[in-house]
Amino acid sequence: MPRPNNIPVHRPLYPSSLIYGAEDAKVESVLLEVPEDRVRALLAETPFDFVSGHAWIELMVLDEPFGVARFMGGGVVVPASYKGTVGGYYAFCYLDTDDGLALGREPFGYPKKYTDCTFQATGRAVTASAKRRDAAIEISVVTGAGPAKVPDVPRYPHLLLQVIPSAESTEVLLERVILRNTGAVSEMETKSGEGAFALPETAEPSELAWLEGAKAVAGLYSRGAFRSALATVLGTVTVGREIKAALRAVTHAGE
Repeated sequence: MPRPNNIPVHRPLYPSSLIYGAEDAKVESVLLEVPEDRVRALLAETPFDFVSGHAWIELMVLDEPFGVARFMGGGVVVPASYKGTVGGYYAFCYLDTDDGLALGREPFGYPKKYTDCTFQATGRAVTASAKRRDAAIEISVVTGAGPAKVPDVPRYPHLLLQVIPSAESTEVLLERVILRNTGAVSEMETKSGEGAFALPETAEPSELAWLEGAKAVAGLYSRGAFRSALATVLGTVTVGREIKAALRAVTHAGE
């Protein structure tokens, strides 16, 4: 019997195949112009390089999905590169179900937090929100309005940091750069439009405060078949002492 990818072993939160999807997924995206110094400051603590002064806000809903329960969520994607690979660094991520939270966070490194989310599409107008004590964002897109051509700012493939903490100390056990591209395997019809966003007040200082004053330059609304994707490890940033010690022990045991 294959081992599931979650604990407890007898009841994983998500399918051990990591495969899920939905035939009628809806994704709303707003492209922001962000001061370059803020984007550079965000990337300074990562292994990623600066590409442009932009950020994508995306929120989605998977209605009647397979593999997981229905969920809403999304986050902030910043154009970036890693050793020549250009994509979108998923810097902040918010979900409203346990299985959706665990599925992306543990295997791939999406920095997911549990959040109250909304999503509504009425005619040409689409609105969505994600709100928690230390982050809140609202976005809207009116399709058929705004620029017909959206600036070519990378959002896919996703660049992710999979960081696993040590159990014996405050050190990092393992940190890797992950590449994942659900955009390449999903079949979505996309309409452009006028995008807008707002940052409501939060009970605690907002981790999205660096987006204050950013300008919405375009919006997208996509609808269709969403499919999950496995990922590729692009590089290893940190290997902790526990892993190194375990590797030495295995090597010595085999001698």
